[in-house]
Amino acid sequence: MSIIAKITDFFKKNPQNLEKDGQLKGHYYIGKFVKQDNTDIGESIGIEGQRIIIKNSENIISIPIEAIIKNAENIIVGDFEREEALRLGKEWADQKDMLVFDEKGMLVQ
Repeated sequence: MSIIAKITDFFKKNPQNLEKDGQLKGHYYIGKFVKQDNTDIGESIGIEGQRIIIKNSENIISIPIEAIIKNAENIIVGDFEREEALRLGKEWADQKDMLVFDEKGMLVQ
């Protein structure tokens, strides 16, 4: 069984990490340093769906939850598709900074 399959099964069997709607509980993942191969790749700043948003000095990346190997004091991640993570992180940052107003000038969520 692959490491990704093991992690996926772990999260399926570990409902305390999930809200009632199946989304991840943010306080388990946000505000932690993220490391890959003993290298600091950033700090987790948000969650969108089943992806963790990570900010570092150069950019924002969005890593799938399946890439997480360990979530303790730091989040340890394995391999993930870096180009896709960069693209989705940029999309998240662009979307986050966009305000939408209705025809009456009221802010729309």
